[in-house]
This record gives sequence, structure tokens and C-alpha cells, in this order.
Amino acid sequence: MNNARASDPITSVIAGERAALFAGNHYDRILAALDDEKTLTAGEMAQATGMSVEQVCRRLPELQARGQVQVVQFEGEDLLRNGYRVWEAV
Repeated sequence: MNNARASDPITSVIAGERAALFAGNHYDRILAALDDEKTLTAGEMAQATGMSVEQVCRRLPELQARGQVQVVQFEGEDLLRNGYRVWEAV
């Protein structure tokens, strides 16, 4: 996964390469939390995993693209709880 643009400084390139190393750990932590609780918001996942909401919110679309999570639907709309979409493992 390339997280830096060609025009980014070398420090951003290095940070992007390091991010790829811990992304898998984040995926595992999010999926484990969903396995335990079945449905969670990003805020609830952050509390359950010890990650920040920003870290969780970055990983959820990646997990969705991999077909591992989805937003819970209710009457054709995204289900919200406390202002966050509710997610479940697929």
C-alpha cells in the first residue's frame, strides 16, 4: 500500500511505509472487536481496541473494500448510533 505521493518529502514516504506495517494489526484488532460485540461504531471500536477514532476511521473503508466489514442498514439507510455509522463484520 502506497500512502505517499511522489511529491511528498522523504519523511512522509517513510511514514507511509511504516503505516503499512501496522495496518494489519489494526485490521485484526477491529475485526476481533466486531467478533466480540457484533455491531460497533467507530467510537466504540476505538474504546474496545485502544486505537484512536482516527485510526479506526482510516481502516474501516479499507476493510470494507476487502469485503470484511459493512455498514449496518436499517430501512435502506445507514444505521447511526451517537452520530457514528454502525459497522458489522461480513
